[in-house]
Amino acid sequence: MNPVLPNLLIVGSAKCGTSSLHNYLAQHPEIFMSSKKEPRFLSSQGMEFPLGGPKDHRVEKWIVKEYNDYLELFQGKSNFNIIGESSADTLYFYKHTITSIKKYIGNPKILIVLRNPVKRSFSAYQHLVRDDRESLSFEEALQLEDDRIKKNYELIYHYRSVSRYYEPVEAFLKNFDHVKIILTEHLNKKPEQTLKSVFEFLGVDPSYKIQDFETKFNMSGKPKSRWLHEFLFEGHPIRNFIRPFVRTIVPKEKRESMSLKIQQMNLTQMKINPDTEKMLKIEFKDEIEKLERLLNINLDLWK
Repeated sequence: MNPVLPNLLIVGSAKCGTSSLHNYLAQHPEIFMSSKKEPRFLSSQGMEFPLGGPKDHRVEKWIVKEYNDYLELFQGKSNFNIIGESSADTLYFYKHTITSIKKYIGNPKILIVLRNPVKRSFSAYQHLVRDDRESLSFEEALQLEDDRIKKNYELIYHYRSVSRYYEPVEAFLKNFDHVKIILTEHLNKKPEQTLKSVFEFLGVDPSYKIQDFETKFNMSGKPKSRWLHEFLFEGHPIRNFIRPFVRTIVPKEKRESMSLKIQQMNLTQMKINPDTEKMLKIEFKDEIEKLERLLNINLDLWK
């Protein structure tokens, strides 16, 4: 029997709304999206371990490194028209992930989600502040980025570098036949219209209506209550103790929805220093203009 492998990859970019897109697509009856949202198998094939940043060992624990473990994510799902997974580091590590994709999967459909690069960079910073993995100011962290990359910090610390989209996007367009670019801003402001175009791209019923656009997935920000955030998302001992009892009472989808809504209320959005924002806008200007020419689109909303 031939192994079941994905024919759809959401390849990134990190902090651009890939979690939301993954969960929207999973609601469509013709689409199966892996229950593990970020297996990172394809990128793991060319990565060095161990990762070197604060609490990076927690991230490394859930990376799927073995092929057979990757296959288990899709076992028994061959009846779906679209079988997909979302690993937001696949785009960034394109120099080896493209090889991995061709080796293990072939020529799948590719979705790339891109966001204003300044906002993406600062959102990644807030993500790490949220998880108590970043103790420096944004400005200090930017100065240390190259050194952290050399020390093999997980990609979420690569604030500037992950926001340079041109080269990886160009490489995916050259290497795969079916690639669709989505802007985070369009996904947020026009979700129904954006998803209809995605469904058409995937060849599934474009008229299917997604029910839940209100729940925010994988939000960044500074927790008002560190204890509450750790209790909900960081494997707090008390939560681990009561989890078996809660599972018998509250269905999985309801538990996850409640946790995400509590998280949304518990997070405070931080504000970027205006001078830093101006500096990054200047830094990304040429990158954005090259991307405009490559994709033949107007990106004034990023400028």
